[in-house]
Amino acid sequence: MRNSPRVLDITVAATLIAALIYAGGWSYAYHWYDHFELGLIGLGIPYEYHFMYGFWMVKVYWWLILPIAILLVAVLVLWARLGPILIPAMPIWVPLAFLLFYSLGGLAAEANYREHRESGFQGYSWVRVWTEPGSDTLPAGLQRVHRELAEGKYRLLLETDKSLYLFRPGKNGGEMPTLRIPHSRVHALRRIPTNPGRS
Repeated sequence: MRNSPRVLDITVAATLIAALIYAGGWSYAYHWYDHFELGLIGLGIPYEYHFMYGFWMVKVYWWLILPIAILLVAVLVLWARLGPILIPAMPIWVPLAFLLFYSLGGLAAEANYREHRESGFQGYSWVRVWTEPGSDTLPAGLQRVHRELAEGKYRLLLETDKSLYLFRPGKNGGEMPTLRIPHSRVHALRRIPTNPGRS
């Protein structure tokens, strides 16, 4: 009977940890962008970004993740004794572990959203966006949006290879729909380097 974990055991554990962090990061991104009425599929966020969101989850719940990591190391060290117990129970504890990390990701996103909302989304820069000309032929509501974009009344939430996603923080701080502008319709974009003091 072996007393130390094999390379295969360590590889399996590392893969499981990476998958859990990815699941937590996916949940974080899903719940975060849901506040802006956006779905993850349409955004086309690269898969590796979910690991970044996962580490944001770890940053929020480091006090809980640390004991989990210690527990995993202890299981690896004592695998020779615990393996016969844990392997048959995998259909129970593996889904529970993913459910835990999924829940932690969602809770971390909610906590960070509240923090950003209370600060007026200071972490997101105001931008001025000039779109294609001819807005005088648009309905009055869309003309107002074009003016507000050029005046810098929107914050940049996300920029992908195809579109800009902008939002205008509401006075009540509630959930906000997001304005998507394809790059093909953007003539110029300027990030406002400092907060001009608007609420």
